[in-house]
Amino acid sequence: MSQQDFNNALHIGGSIETALNGRYRLEPFEIIKEAFSLTFKHFWSFLPAALCLFAVQIGILVLMLTLLLGDPSHLFEGLVGQREMTTDMVSSVWLSNFTSEVLIAPLYAGASLMGLAHAIGFRSKPRHLVKGLAFALPVTVVICLSATLQSVASMIFPLLSLYVAMAFSMAPLLICEKRLTPLKALAVSFRAVNKKVLALATIYAVVGVLFLISFVTAGFALVWALPFLFNVKGVIYREMFGVGVEVTVSQNNDNNATPETSHSSGNDTFDA
Repeated sequence: MSQQDFNNALHIGGSIETALNGRYRLEPFEIIKEAFSLTFKHFWSFLPAALCLFAVQIGILVLMLTLLLGDPSHLFEGLVGQREMTTDMVSSVWLSNFTSEVLIAPLYAGASLMGLAHAIGFRSKPRHLVKGLAFALPVTVVICLSATLQSVASMIFPLLSLYVAMAFSMAPLLICEKRLTPLKALAVSFRAVNKKVLALATIYAVVGVLFLISFVTAGFALVWALPFLFNVKGVIYREMFGVGVEVTVSQNNDNNATPETSHSSGNDTFDA
């Protein structure tokens, strides 16, 4: 039976132009409400990927602390006052955290793409976490630059590092979805975020509260906070920059049209 394919490109949300001009809407309550709904809807499919990301980061962190301190328990003893907290310990924590953030960058990008997929109505599977590996080098570069700037900012004023993290938060997705270079992605993210900095600060404050609750509950709440974070990022990105989606509809001879899954490698179409 012969078959004809009809491709239709759809664009969902904003664009780089509107983002840079500040012509996009970010209603904190609506963003948070939608992200909660997406987290409920995709919780069980997203949870394994989020836990895998967390486990890999913790594994790298512990490994680095072991290499630098010999025994990570020395750090815990220093934190509870049983041992003197030395500058070597502080430096080891900084280096270990920096290394773990950089090394998990491709997986972080994969989780971000999963959140973006949810925001535009797609489903995700745990194996989609590795989709960020296709952008491993540029994403690792952008995370490295962002983490370095955050460290410098924290030395000037601790809260300033939070602003830097927020300002560059969209850069990994801009690399994966818009195919921007690392420096371009950082610049575009910075300019777009600053157009709605108060709204974004409100949204990320809610995310921060959830992560604080996670610490209070000995990490139990992370099973919700991590998927929620990436769904928040997906919704924000959609509203800021928009996502191009290519839909292929197959039509058989009997004129019964059925949709088929497809995606494009073009700059304006989503292929997560």
